Amino acid sequence: MLAESNLSKSYRKAELPADCFPGRSPQTKTEASQKMEFPFPPATPGAVALLQLLVTSNVADLEAITTLIRNDLGLTVQLLGLAFGQACERRTRHLSVGELVVHLGLEKLRTMAAESQVLSCPPGGDARFRACKAFWIEARRRARAAEELAAGTSAAIRDTAYVGGLLCRIGMLPALLNWKVPGIESANPAEIGSHMLKAWNFPPVLVELVRGDEGACTSGKTRRLLRLIRAADRQVAAAESIRVANRIPSWP
Repeated sequence: MLAESNLSKSYRKAELPADCFPGRSPQTKTEASQKMEFPFPPATPGAVALLQLLVTSNVADLEAITTLIRNDLGLTVQLLGLAFGQACERRTRHLSVGELVVHLGLEKLRTMAAESQVLSCPPGGDARFRACKAFWIEARRRARAAEELAAGTSAAIRDTAYVGGLLCRIGMLPALLNWKVPGIESANPAEIGSHMLKAWNFPPVLVELVRGDEGACTSGKTRRLLRLIRAADRQVAAAESIRVANRIPSWP
């Protein structure tokens, strides 16, 4: 099945079954609606097309699949959604995209590739499309910078730094993609982002990193990760300022 190409279709509310949270009582209508406020963000067209090829190959290249997903904000969020929003007691020990790829298996990855929403340019929306592409590129740069700053630490810290760097500004997406979510329009992007991750049932450490409030972090490790991600954010912002000032072309 081909992924949908109309960006407006990616605004649809994500449907999560009532039994997708093992050990919890059935959700009330209000709880269920809160879980469906945000769809997963779309992925870039090239990434989706390549993922569809990779997962249908006779010999699956898990390393290539992992690299592809890590480099795309939408695909990473969708992978995390599969891992943490499904009825599955066994969870990954840390936020490793490679570990999640292996854990979920090819069948789930094929479903994800087939059903993935695609970032596309709506009629008259070229400026928004360019802004979205720039957002995806900056998210990837921020993730790589955070991972580099975490060099010398454990694999768990490096993996979490990468994902945290990728998602740290995700609260800006509703405005960028024109998602209408009543009740939080006046909230700042950090609050919106933490609300999104809670709605997706993502791990608390990611919620805290996206919220960006050092005083509200529940552990010293999370505070250190937050400082690291902020440093990566400043590094990417400084590099972007230099690029714009010198009119250097932007490359992924």
